[in-house]
Amino acid sequence: METGKTEVRVTDSPAMAADYAKKNIPYIVVLNEKNRGEAFPSGAYCVERMEDIDEVYRERVYRRFRGLPWDIAETPRLKIREITVDDVQRLYELYSGEGITKYMEPLFPEMEKEIEYTKAYIENVYKFYGYGMWVIALRESGEVIGRVGLEYKEGFDGLELGFMLGAEYQHRGYAYEACMAVLAYGMSKLGVAYFYAFVNEANVASIRLCERLGFIKTRHVRLPGLQTDDKNFVNKTVEKEFVCYVYEA
Repeated sequence: METGKTEVRVTDSPAMAADYAKKNIPYIVVLNEKNRGEAFPSGAYCVERMEDIDEVYRERVYRRFRGLPWDIAETPRLKIREITVDDVQRLYELYSGEGITKYMEPLFPEMEKEIEYTKAYIENVYKFYGYGMWVIALRESGEVIGRVGLEYKEGFDGLELGFMLGAEYQHRGYAYEACMAVLAYGMSKLGVAYFYAFVNEANVASIRLCERLGFIKTRHVRLPGLQTDDKNFVNKTVEKEFVCYVYEA
C-alpha cells in the first residue's frame, strides 16, 4: 500500500485544499492567523500546529481518503480495527452462535440491510467521531472473532464500552484483552475519563468481565434498544432495563 509523507499533502491555502478535495488527494489543512475565517472543504482534516502531524496521523488521513480501515490497537494475541463491508458475512457467522443474541441486539435479518447500515456507520460514525464499534481479529491469522468499541450514549458524560465475542472464542481471556486495549485507547488517544457498560442483570459472564476490568456497579437504568421480531422479520425499538457499570480513569 502506498504510504509516506509524499502521499498526504499539507497546505494552509483554501484554494489548494479545494483542489485536493476535488481530485480526491489526501490532504491536511494547517490553520493559522492568515487563513482563520476562510472556508475549507467539508470534512477536511485540520490541525493548528505542524508538530501535530506525525506519521500515525498521516497514515490515518491517507486511509480515510482511500476508504481503508484504521488500525486501532494491538495486543499480544489480538488486533482491533475498524469494520469493513467485507466483515459483515463473518459477523453473521459469529452472531449465529449459541447464546450470542440472548443479551444483545441482533443483526438485521436481511444481510443487505446490515451492509447498508455498515456503509453508513463507516461514513457517518467513524468519520465524524473517530471512534465506534470495531472488530476484534486474531493477530496472527487476521480471523475476526468478535467486536469491541466505544460509543456515545446520550445523557452520559463519557463513552459506552461494548463487546461481543463469538461463542467458540469465549473463556480464553480474549474479551478482557480487547476491552483493556480499548479502555487504554479511550484514555490516551481520546482523552476520555469515564466509561460505562450497560449489562443485563442475568448476564453473569459480562458482569464478571466488567468487575475484572475495574468497573463499579452504580444503578439500574432503562435504555431504548432494538429487538428483532423473527416472526414478522422487523426490528422494533423497545425499552430495557440494564445495570449501569462505571469505570473512572
